[in-house]
Amino acid sequence: MSIPSSIKVVRILTPPFVLAVLIVIMHLIPVSNADPALWLSKFHIDKIVHGLVFALLSLSMSVAFTKLQLFPYKIPVLMMVILVSCTGFGTILEIVQGELIVGRTADFLDIVADCVGSALAFVAFRGLYGIFPGQIPADVLISNPRISSHD
Repeated sequence: MSIPSSIKVVRILTPPFVLAVLIVIMHLIPVSNADPALWLSKFHIDKIVHGLVFALLSLSMSVAFTKLQLFPYKIPVLMMVILVSCTGFGTILEIVQGELIVGRTADFLDIVADCVGSALAFVAFRGLYGIFPGQIPADVLISNPRISSHD
């Protein structure tokens, strides 16, 4: 197993990092009290948003960690690390949001939505690549042939 260059590591880890920063920003923005009669509240759109955003984070982490060959071919370990990381991240953000942000409250169902979204990302990964995280063949690890030919 070759160690990727620092430029490749930065390029590979940029999407999950950017998504994590955006998630933090979304959690810290104060919102006005929404009227419970609104369709947004009735259909719990915020839970769907939580699930989708954490699914994207988990999916980007799955791709990044697989490309970096962290826990190669140890699928349960890699998936558990990603799931626990995303769920822990979401839980910490909910606690901070409930304790420090005026006008925001922590919601246990948001944490559940974060966890479900993170888990569903593994299904999406399987659908996109036909395999689970940790199993991407070496010939598809670098998507840009110009970069991979200079190694």
